[in-house]
Amino acid sequence: METTKRKKWSFPHEFIIVIIMAVLACILTYIIPAGEYERIKSETGKMVINPDVFKYIENTPVSIWKIPMLLVKGFYDSSSLIFAILIFTGSMQIIMATGALRALTSTVIRKFSKRQTIAIAVIMFVISVLSSPMGYNPFIAFVPVALLMSYQLGYDEMVGVAMIALAAAMGPNAGMLNPSTTGIGNQLAGLPIFHGIGFRLIGFFIFTAVTIFYVIRYANKVKADPSYSYVYGIKPSITSDTQTIDEKLTVRQILVLVTVGISLIVLVYGCTKLAWGFQQMSAFFIVLGALGGIVYGMRANEICMQFAEGSKLVVRAIILIAFARTISIVLGNGHILDTVVHSVSGWLNYFPTFLQAPGMLLIHTIINFFITSGSGQAVVTMPVMLPVARIIGMSPETAILALNYGDGFTNIIFPHSAALMAFLVLSNVPYQKWLKFIWKLVLLWYVIGAVLLVIAQMIGY
Repeated sequence: METTKRKKWSFPHEFIIVIIMAVLACILTYIIPAGEYERIKSETGKMVINPDVFKYIENTPVSIWKIPMLLVKGFYDSSSLIFAILIFTGSMQIIMATGALRALTSTVIRKFSKRQTIAIAVIMFVISVLSSPMGYNPFIAFVPVALLMSYQLGYDEMVGVAMIALAAAMGPNAGMLNPSTTGIGNQLAGLPIFHGIGFRLIGFFIFTAVTIFYVIRYANKVKADPSYSYVYGIKPSITSDTQTIDEKLTVRQILVLVTVGISLIVLVYGCTKLAWGFQQMSAFFIVLGALGGIVYGMRANEICMQFAEGSKLVVRAIILIAFARTISIVLGNGHILDTVVHSVSGWLNYFPTFLQAPGMLLIHTIINFFITSGSGQAVVTMPVMLPVARIIGMSPETAILALNYGDGFTNIIFPHSAALMAFLVLSNVPYQKWLKFIWKLVLLWYVIGAVLLVIAQMIGY
């Protein structure tokens, strides 16, 4: 008699996780009362919440049967991000095809052959500084380069994606020069756009140092024993040629790198001074890719073919991004976002004075599950949180710091964070493996963040 073996349980696919979350969001629209704040125009011309006027309205539950249509709407609503990622990766594939970044990687490896951890630290620190004004998204396209470097240093995909994704999280997390959270929060508080940078700078260095140490510690364990890797046995997303370690930079490749370097300076200026959005950054990357190909001597047909090849790599990522957008659509259509903000803001009254700032961090963490956009959360919550902070004797700078931490920490762990999923899909790192790798670090961020917030409140920051 044949016996049927029970199949081993496997973690659900990312698509399934997000769809389940969309279903749960639909259920919440039946449970949580619908409500809304009055919207008024601020002095800066933005439509913001009037924290003094909140009312419950008739429930507008979203049926589960509407999810297929809402999934499609997610593609339309996410179109700017989707096209930006397609263009980012397509353009970077042109640069990758020149071999300039591969040859540079080989040069770095040779220079740091006996000090590989220094290479990781330098790369992560540079990216963390650049991410302060730029945020996560511009660095998605650099994942293939980081993976190649990780392979040649003897590490795994996790080290490669962590070098980019975690470093790119440091700037937004600390809020040092974050226009989406710090900028909007300070504007709403009537402060200069990046006022209070000194204390945030201290936090930036602490978070960055701890994160670099965490990645290096894991990398050293993988180097000593490859089976320790969380992604051991998983097929790499790109092929590493171990012979490229001896590759030398050619004159044309050096010119490509100079072009990329100058372009990055322009990108930083555009993001910080000219408030570039996805459209401007997408146009910029088209120019960067074309210039890189031309400088290297590629024919026009080859440039186009490489662009198409790079864009094909992110089809899975853009599907996931569109699906994740569905959750926000459901919560918005159900009119329960304002209700959540109104309810959780009242929880601060139950916290002792010295824990009110960490309590605000907890509230922003909860809200960030519903509103993963930093600018979106700032516009929705700060008109409420700033008056609350004023009432309980908390400075607006501390309230804005809690917004930065609450928005930033979980963006690197929530499955409906579009940037995170783009990083993971490009590196072929399963979400469940990422959770195993990251959860201790995120917990450490929260401990450090809570301590910094207590100090900020005590010194009247």
